[in-house]
Amino acid sequence: MFLRFFIYTFIVLALVSCKEDNSKKERISIPQDKKPKLQIHFENLSQELFNVKSSEDVKVFLEKHPRFCAEYLEVPNAANDPKMIDFMYNLYSNEQLKAFYEESEKYINQPPYLKDQLKDLFENIKYYYPDYSAPEVNTIVTGFKFNKDLSVSDSLVVISTDYFLGPKAEFRPLAYEYFLTRYDKPFITPMIAMALSNKYNEVDPKDETMLAHMIYHGKTLYFMERVLPETPDSLLIMYPQKTIEEVENNLDVIWAHFIDKKLFYETKPRIIEKYTGEAPKVSEIGDKCPGRIGRWLGWQIVRKYMKDHPEVTVQELMADNDARKIFEESRYKPKKPSGK
Repeated sequence: MFLRFFIYTFIVLALVSCKEDNSKKERISIPQDKKPKLQIHFENLSQELFNVKSSEDVKVFLEKHPRFCAEYLEVPNAANDPKMIDFMYNLYSNEQLKAFYEESEKYINQPPYLKDQLKDLFENIKYYYPDYSAPEVNTIVTGFKFNKDLSVSDSLVVISTDYFLGPKAEFRPLAYEYFLTRYDKPFITPMIAMALSNKYNEVDPKDETMLAHMIYHGKTLYFMERVLPETPDSLLIMYPQKTIEEVENNLDVIWAHFIDKKLFYETKPRIIEKYTGEAPKVSEIGDKCPGRIGRWLGWQIVRKYMKDHPEVTVQELMADNDARKIFEESRYKPKKPSGK
């Protein structure tokens, strides 16, 4: 099965923070002595591109990296495309972009940060899925010219590192302010884990309910916490820790809204998108209710299901496309916070 997953500026929106939380304390970690060891092919393409001296050098580069051309550039025959060659040559001859690249290197690619994080992620996935083969990893600075922060497939992960320089970067991608907060290096590995989960997350194509969407996203987040057991919830769900606390303190209100509005078995795409799609808030519940609240609830349902069914493996959970069964067997119902 070939997985190809892109995270685009205008599609993936999230409200995030790097603030630490206490969510890791109940995580299930992989025993170190049972963890597979992998060699990761990690290549910084920018180093080669910023050393090109001619269009012919660019052509040689494109010939050398056919998967990058096909999957990131989406131009399979880029080495034979004069317009693409000229574009790449002009782009990587730009001194201002080179300075941007040097800024990116200082923040992102100082070894062993990114390579070690991804190696750990890939080894954890292989623990649960022994047939898993880790993809090659490329990093590149693009000056936002391809409008693509990440490209993830079975065989190749490409990270446009200039997207992830954080709030102090001199140049930032054009995006909504609440979206920009996720463009920082702690979110790179969780975003890649989210993309990779898509390969294993089975769905029932006939089930078009809100609940099916909630459980799908809940399974994604549960997969992420198992393959990134040291990563706090705030980085996985991409909410600030303060937002998580506010959600937990108002769970009874949020849950009552879903019950009163009969949302679990809603099938209208517009309404489903309101509660599971990317947005700064869900105003139907309240101005402080964050977007994607349906995903967060789905995660809590899946967590409760797995806690009550310790015999179910991660692989079995991800392969289970019966959202209603998972929901009903979880018997999830939020408790009222103390003091209410």
